Amino acid sequence: MQQLSAMDAVFLSMETPETPSHIGGLAILDPSATVDFSYTGFIDFMEARLAVCPRFMWTVQEVPFGLDRPYWVESDGLAPRDQVRRIALPAPGGPEELSELTGMLFERPLDRNRPLWEMYFIEGIQGGRVALLWKVHHCLMDGASGAGLTELLFDLQPEPAERPLVPVDDNAHAGAPASLAQMAYQAVRNGLELPAAQARHLGRALPSLGDLFGSNNAKAAAATPRASFNGKVGTRRAVAWSRISLDDTMSIKNELGVKLNDVVLAITGGAMRHYLESRSELPEASLVASVPVSTRSQDDKSIGNQISEVNVYWGTDIECPVSRVSAIHAASHVAKEDIRAGRGVDFIGLFSETIVPGALQLFMRLTASASESMPLPANAVVSNVRMTPVPVYIAGAKLEGMVPISLLAPTQGVNITLVSYCGELHFGITADPDLLPEPWLLAGAIPKALLELQESLSGLQALSA
Repeated sequence: MQQLSAMDAVFLSMETPETPSHIGGLAILDPSATVDFSYTGFIDFMEARLAVCPRFMWTVQEVPFGLDRPYWVESDGLAPRDQVRRIALPAPGGPEELSELTGMLFERPLDRNRPLWEMYFIEGIQGGRVALLWKVHHCLMDGASGAGLTELLFDLQPEPAERPLVPVDDNAHAGAPASLAQMAYQAVRNGLELPAAQARHLGRALPSLGDLFGSNNAKAAAATPRASFNGKVGTRRAVAWSRISLDDTMSIKNELGVKLNDVVLAITGGAMRHYLESRSELPEASLVASVPVSTRSQDDKSIGNQISEVNVYWGTDIECPVSRVSAIHAASHVAKEDIRAGRGVDFIGLFSETIVPGALQLFMRLTASASESMPLPANAVVSNVRMTPVPVYIAGAKLEGMVPISLLAPTQGVNITLVSYCGELHFGITADPDLLPEPWLLAGAIPKALLELQESLSGLQALSA
C-alpha cells in the first residue's frame, strides 16, 4: 500500500467543484521539421515515454469520510492512449478560437476514477501548427517537478531519443486497493501524529493568524485590498497569453542589482495596474501577490510536491516602474527573511500536516461560500517556472511556444504563471471570466509594462550621465 504524501494529498482535499486542483499547459508545436508527425505517431511515442514513469497510470482510492490520506492504486486495464483525446479547432484556427477551446476544456474537473491527467491533441491551427493541451492534477506533481508529464516528452533534436531527456527518480509504488481494516489501522496511526504537527505549525502561525482572524482583523483586511477579481470563483475558465524577451528582463535585473523574480513581479504588477486603471478599478493600496516557492534541492528530480508560498507586495500603487522594482525587491527581501526565521503562516504545510482531508475539504467549501467576508492574504498568484534555454521537440515537432495554465483559489479570480523557454518568458493568464472579463487585455499589458520599465530605466540613466 502507498499513501499519498501529506503535501500531495492536500491538493485533493482543497479541491471544490468551482476550484479544481489541476494544472497544465498548452504547447504550440511546429511539425514541419518532421515528415511523419501524426496523431497515431504521437500516441505511440507518448506511450513509450510514459512507460518509464508508472505513476501517471495510477488512480486514487479515497478513505471513507476523508478520515485519512488517499492511497495510490494500480489502474485496471487502462493505457496512456486512453487519456488522450483528438480534437479539431474551429476555423479560422487563430488565437481567439484556441483560447476559447482551451478554457472550455481546462475548466472541466478530472475524473477521479481514472489516472489524474489527460491530454488533447488539437489540430486545425493556423500555419499547419498542432497544439497539445495537458491537464495534470496538482497531487501528481508541482510546477518545478523534474519529471513532469511534458518534460518526459521533450527531446533536444527532431529525431526522438531512446530515453527521456529528464531522468525519473520515483521510488513510490502503487498496489491493490486497501481494505477497510488496513485503512482504519493506518488512519489511527496517522491521527496520533497530528497533535505534534498541529502544535508545531500553530506555534509558528499564531501571530499571523491573530492578525487575520483576531482583533486586528480590520487592519489585516486593509493591508490587502480587494480587487475586482477577488470574489467568489465560479466554474468557468478563460486563458490568455503573451511573451517577452528573457534577455531584456535579465538586463534590467543586472542593471538594478535585483532578482529576476523582482523584475517579473514589477512587470506583472505594472500590467495589473494598467488593467485595473483602464477599468477604473485600481485600489489605492498595493495588491499582494502570492508567490510559490520550491523547497526541493537543485538536483532533486523526484515527482510530487515540494512547495511553500510567500505573500509579497506587488507594487501596483507605484506609477514609476523603476521605483516599483526597488520597492518589490525590498519587500521580497523582508518576506524571505521571515521564511528563514520561521515567521509567518505556511498555509500549504499547515493544511497538509494538521488537518484530516475531510475536515479540510469542508473548510474549503465554507471558505468558498464566505469568500466575500473572509480576510484576503493575497490577491493573485504569480508563479515563475524555469524550463530550458534551448529548443526542444515532442515526437519530432518543434515546441514553438508554451502557455502555462494553473488553478484558481476560492477568492482569487486570476493566476499569472510564466515559464522561461528558449530566450523568452512565456506568460499564461488563467482567469474566471466573470471576475476578470478581459484576460487578453491583461496579457497584452505585460509587454507594455516591460517597455515602460526599459524606458524609465533609460531615462534615469540619461539623467545621471
